[in-house]
Amino acid sequence: MESRLLSTRICRDYPGRLAIVGNGGSCTYEDMRKGIRGLEKRLREMGVDQGSRVALWSYNSANWLIAFFAIVRAGGTAVLVNYSMSAADAAELLTMTETGFLLCGDNGETKKDPDAMKKLATLAHIPEGHCLDIRPAELNLGHLYHDEAEDEAPDTSDEDATAFIIFTSGTTSRPKAVQISQRALTFDADAFNGNIGEYAGRSVCVAVPLFHILGLLMSYAYLCRGATVCLPANYKPDTLAREIDAYRISDMAAVGAVYMGLADAQGFEENVAPNLHLCMIAGGMSTPVQMMRLELQYANATFINMYGQSEAAPLTMVRPSDLVEKRAQTVGKAIGGIDIRISDGKGGFLPQGEIGEVVARGENLMNGYDKLPRQKQPIDEDGWLHTGDLGSFDEEGYLYLAGRIKDVIIRGGENISPSEVESALNQMENIREAKVMGAPHPIYGESVEACVTMTDGGASFDQEALKKALRSVIARYKVPSHIFLYDSFPLNVNGKLDQRTLHADMLTRLKRLTVDEELAGGVTVFDLVVKNSGYAIVPVTSLVSELAMAVGFARRRTLQIRLAVEEMLTERIMDAYSAAGNIRVRITLMPEWLRVSFGDDGVEYFIDKRRDTSMSARIILKAVSDFHTDYPNGKPVYCMDFLYESDFSIQEFLMKSKEESNA
Repeated sequence: MESRLLSTRICRDYPGRLAIVGNGGSCTYEDMRKGIRGLEKRLREMGVDQGSRVALWSYNSANWLIAFFAIVRAGGTAVLVNYSMSAADAAELLTMTETGFLLCGDNGETKKDPDAMKKLATLAHIPEGHCLDIRPAELNLGHLYHDEAEDEAPDTSDEDATAFIIFTSGTTSRPKAVQISQRALTFDADAFNGNIGEYAGRSVCVAVPLFHILGLLMSYAYLCRGATVCLPANYKPDTLAREIDAYRISDMAAVGAVYMGLADAQGFEENVAPNLHLCMIAGGMSTPVQMMRLELQYANATFINMYGQSEAAPLTMVRPSDLVEKRAQTVGKAIGGIDIRISDGKGGFLPQGEIGEVVARGENLMNGYDKLPRQKQPIDEDGWLHTGDLGSFDEEGYLYLAGRIKDVIIRGGENISPSEVESALNQMENIREAKVMGAPHPIYGESVEACVTMTDGGASFDQEALKKALRSVIARYKVPSHIFLYDSFPLNVNGKLDQRTLHADMLTRLKRLTVDEELAGGVTVFDLVVKNSGYAIVPVTSLVSELAMAVGFARRRTLQIRLAVEEMLTERIMDAYSAAGNIRVRITLMPEWLRVSFGDDGVEYFIDKRRDTSMSARIILKAVSDFHTDYPNGKPVYCMDFLYESDFSIQEFLMKSKEESNA
């Protein structure tokens, strides 16, 4: 009987409907069916049969998905390789998993070297006859299809056998090969579709790699619905905005950083926000505040959070009908058919409200890590997957995550092993010790940060040179955002590294550095629009007064600042001209002064120390340290700068504010 995962029923039900779009091409469900059957026949001719391992090394594309389904229909196991990986690194993974076939499309290496496929095949000891170039320019999948193949090659794949392998970082630098069956992926898709129900639209933009479980799961789940899957060429905001607008995409799957970047794209409010209605988010969303902010920016969309791992995904989901507070603060309830508990670490389970390790068992668990002995597998004798994540349940069954047991950094959905980065740093000249740790990041969830000591005391320390050297030996996303130099690392009473103290000091340094970086362009604390009416002035002047006192201005100086802002607004709204319209007021902390700027669509308004023409001008110029006009978009913006008091440090003020907000 034909396996559910590779059933051609969907393709036959919607032959003319677009199945896959984006990246400069598209195909219908009928095209996809023919491509799968034709490529399956070609793979069998190459020698792929039950249990053969076939590497898939390519950017997201229609050919990627067609190749994936064809590999599994032929009885093989698809080995999913990161498209940013070098040929040498990929060869290690293929050798480790004893992969004997290679399908190669466009990827990071082929862009630089057209012979990258041959290079990888040579390094991984894969015969030339076991390699196939699946780039559209090299392989027309439609031409591979022949009607007679319809009955010649029935699907003999086993639903419980390993259908594909995903590589995931663990607590060591050596990746683990996660083996997933057809049954598990089908269970995941059914569970997902059952939870989103009528909220799902007819199309989805998959803005995550297909070699990640989220990208593959979302693509497959929506294909099961007969929907259109959009695979953009890249995840740049302008590219995504263009694809969403062109195909009127209704749903999207991405990590938090992608959504936040897209919200800043040109034309977002006109071409993106009206189209998107359901947004799946996973892989390192860090704070409820970010989730709430996205809900406001994407005015027509509902965001749903999921929790899972490559080893089992998803384990929990929020439902679109859940209150926004639950969707923002939790990862939802366990999906049907999955049992999730909180382990006490001693073979028992903790009650509701107590924090412990999240463990799960059910139909979507992996078949285990390839080539690892039983004692190193995370699934115990009772079938519980030990996730390494800490969490607790509330009284309604929603899961709250509270951190990780595992030593791993999750940056924008990518799992990064600190020990791998440490190993690379330790090989650099003059590095004595290296310690790599994660730090909270407002966009990526976590950033990679490094601390080092040097054999020459730091005389040769060059942070940018170290980063450049690291980029040649590890993936770019693993390179630390900052490298901090220490004379020595703190030690505990036993003479071992005091990681807690080092981490705290690193975070303090990072906060100070972040403040300095923010101040270089100014830290905007208020950005609001004032309507063209007198009463709208009061909230602005009150905010200015409160901020001026908070940053250390004396009472008399605070009053002067308030009066200056009040006069400026009054002049613009009531006295200068009636067509001023709404005024945008921005209050910014600069390195040496507090800036209040005003912008509107009116004509330029002249006021300076050489042209004292009104009572308003005299009041304003008496208070400001500098008054000038900028033209950021060809329109005048009037800037009033007030120098801080001589003994005031804006850096210390912001540091304290950050500490208080995190308390």
